[in-house]
Amino acid sequence: MSTLAPRLRHAITFDEQVVSRDANGVQVVAWVVATLPTGEPLVDVPAEVLTGPGREFLQSGQMQSDVAARITCRWFPGGIKASWRVRWDGRVFNIKADPDTDATGRREYRFVVVAGVNDGQ
Repeated sequence: MSTLAPRLRHAITFDEQVVSRDANGVQVVAWVVATLPTGEPLVDVPAEVLTGPGREFLQSGQMQSDVAARITCRWFPGGIKASWRVRWDGRVFNIKADPDTDATGRREYRFVVVAGVNDGQ
């Protein structure tokens, strides 16, 4: 039995941004569920989500807040892109950088996310 399995008690969904043009040629940005190279959607992916304390800060003359978290999930082919976002527990998190992997590079992904100011927009 893997020591990773008991820790993966949360379910996350990965989204990727898709840019298209409407009938008037205006650029339209939408978020859709990310998929594996096989076409399998990355929905309800077992993960460990460890949230940290939130923070408040002044930006553009207004008080803003955000929450950081660390996420661990099983490795899957195709990888995780820093341009994606994660949905968990009704919140949207931006991926802050390319994920790290374990020493073998094929067991788990670890990455930092932040929810708050732009909610993944």
